[in-house]
Amino acid sequence: MGCRSQIRVWSDDEQVAFAAMRAAWEGMNKLEMVLSDWNAQAEVAQLNAQGNKTLSPELLAAARTARELARATGGAFDFEKGGLFFAWRQQRSRGELLDPAEAQRLALLPPAQLSADGFAELTSGNRWDFGGIGKGMAADLAGEILRSHGCPHFQVDCSGDLLVGETIKSDSNWSIATEIEGVSIPVPSNHAVACSGDLHQFLIHEGNRYSHIMDPRTGKFVLNQNLIFVIAPTATQADAWATALSVENELLRPKDIHTVQYPFPE
Repeated sequence: MGCRSQIRVWSDDEQVAFAAMRAAWEGMNKLEMVLSDWNAQAEVAQLNAQGNKTLSPELLAAARTARELARATGGAFDFEKGGLFFAWRQQRSRGELLDPAEAQRLALLPPAQLSADGFAELTSGNRWDFGGIGKGMAADLAGEILRSHGCPHFQVDCSGDLLVGETIKSDSNWSIATEIEGVSIPVPSNHAVACSGDLHQFLIHEGNRYSHIMDPRTGKFVLNQNLIFVIAPTATQADAWATALSVENELLRPKDIHTVQYPFPE
């Protein structure tokens, strides 16, 4: 995580709106200290460093949700391949490719053993990485808090993962601008949109453009990736499915998961 976020609220009562946003920020900050793998004080970072840990109720719930989405996407999204993702980040930072044999080895590491009472034990050399779902979880948590404070009209933007509440006009969708000039995405009330692509994170090597995303099932690189926007009932779903569909665009998906691809198909 560690991303830039923004909360916007439309309300007739300024004090209520500010109190709601303050509570939402506090909730997101607490979740950051659960899911982050780069902040050494965060729970996931501690699990990665120690190799095993009794999880808090918050992390246990997040892990169970993430596992459900890993199953739903056939493993094209998988937070339990953090060893692979970490190695690829390190190599990209040096301007180098990850050795394909090493990538395959890391992709084949088994998931953590997770007991019913929340004790997790990682496979040696593996890690958890909520980077493909954590922003969505944070946005959903903020949305729940805003609604509970009587603020149904809002936008929560976690570095491009956007959750929207009810529109001001009940008979219309939100029109969400994108970084692409002239392209906007219609998003229904109480839905989310997430974007995945190599617009900002990539490596050019020997004329090929390698995405920051890898196929967690095989360790294979994703090359020349298009942008894909996913609209879903929750930001958590949108975040995970955007990652999965960047790996395999033709995945079967639930009827409430909708996509827009750019460049647009001819």
